[in-house]
Amino acid sequence: MNRRDDAHALAAELVARIGRNLIVPEPVIVEVDQLTRARVGGHAARRFLAALDAGEHAVAYLSHGILHRAIEIDRRYGDLDLGLADTSVMALAERHRLPILTFDFAHFRATRPPSGYWRLVIDEARYADSTGQ
Repeated sequence: MNRRDDAHALAAELVARIGRNLIVPEPVIVEVDQLTRARVGGHAARRFLAALDAGEHAVAYLSHGILHRAIEIDRRYGDLDLGLADTSVMALAERHRLPILTFDFAHFRATRPPSGYWRLVIDEARYADSTGQ
């Protein structure tokens, strides 16, 4: 959302490529809305919400089972202070075997699904190459 962010171009490219296949969990919507309003402004937050309303991306509403699993993940990794947005992404990815679009490599590398590792859409090396970080 923030064009001044070093990762903006990369994020825009990835979101455009994934398009309608991007699934946004309900807690992530709340987090994006709050962060965007605080860091960029209401106009950008409203563009994000309008895109969701127009069906540009799918919204995943948390079932009791997914919420329960997200809470379990948060409890298991309590020392990381993950929060519901991240753990809902993890629970959905685990349940549906989905790749994850995130730049929060620290949290998604420090945690694991029951078998293997999270499948990330982008890795740290490509992120560093694209952002100069």
